[in-house]
Order: sequence, then C-alpha cells, then structure tokens
Amino acid sequence: MNLTDVRRALQTADASAPRDAAVLIPLVDGPQGPRIVLEVRAATLAVQPGEVCLPGGSIERGETPACAAVRETCEELLVEPAQIEVIGSLGRLPGPGGRALHAFVGILSDYGGTWSPDEVERTFTVDLDWLCAQEPAIYDVTLTPTYPEDYPWELVPGGTSYAWRAQHSNVPFYRGTDPLIWGATARVLMRFAEVCRVGGARG
Repeated sequence: MNLTDVRRALQTADASAPRDAAVLIPLVDGPQGPRIVLEVRAATLAVQPGEVCLPGGSIERGETPACAAVRETCEELLVEPAQIEVIGSLGRLPGPGGRALHAFVGILSDYGGTWSPDEVERTFTVDLDWLCAQEPAIYDVTLTPTYPEDYPWELVPGGTSYAWRAQHSNVPFYRGTDPLIWGATARVLMRFAEVCRVGGARG
C-alpha cells in the first residue's frame, strides 16, 4: 500500500459515510398569522411510517445543508424553489439515529396544499403563536449498551466495572397534538419556539 492507495481508500470511505440531514420549517401566512406546514409520512415508507415530520432528508455530496432542505421540501410538497425564501437557521440539532440535523426556517409562498404521495400521506398546519405558547413534555432517556456473551471483558481495563459514559437523549412530546408531534420534529419546533419567544421579547 502507498499514499495513493490511502488517498483512494479515504475517498471511497467518505463517499459511503452516513450523511447529515437537513429540514425546513415552512411558514405560510394564515388569517391569524404564520402557520407551520407539517407532514404525515406515508405508511408505505420503511422508516418512521405515519409519523409527523418536517420536509427534509439527507444532504447530498457537494450540497449545502440549506440547499438540501429546499430541495427536499420541493420534492415532498411539490413546490418550486422560487416559492421558498430561507430566512434563517436554527443550527445543528440531534437527529434520528444520531445524525446531525441542520434546521432552517423558510417562507413558503403560494402553497396550494400539494404533496408527493410517494413520501407524504397528508399535510397539516400548526399556528406559530400556539406553538410558542406550549411547553412540551420532555423525557430524559438513558441509552444502555448491551453486550454479546463473548464480549472480551478481560481486555477492557477494569473489566465489567469499566466506567462507561452514559449516553442521554432528551425526547420532547407535544401532548394533545393529533397527529402526535414528538421526537426530532418536536425538538426542532421547540428550538424554533424558543428563538421566536426570545426575539419577540427583545422586540
């Protein structure tokens, strides 16, 4: 093996590495103010069927997170990029499966309630003022590792007494919502509500 082989191997590994994801919080103008467009995932999907989510997906190679969020929104809601104005970022948040989730907020113009049936069962909207007035229930989950019977404890310093670092995950639920808003989607919306409340107080 030479350095050229190492370079090629790293490029191959990078191409197959799990990618971060990006989502968009699409805002439409309602009679009482902004509303958030949410999706119910199609029941035929292999991952999280029937759950509430925001438009989004994996970031493709060479694509910025914001571009990924817009592209996925266009594919899932059957809209054009010109209908979306990205107005801000919420940064990176913990996503499903440990992936980083880049969250953006955008204004969606002239939305006619369309969606792609391949990915979406239906859409619905939530009033932004309502969201900002809610305090979701948050549950702290400790992720406990499991070990195979032949795990080589004799090779681990301290053996079975080794002090593993506990992994925690905060899982929010907006109780009473129908369909239920929880998990990563609730985490993004909770962050958005916090930003809106702080910004509104300063204004």
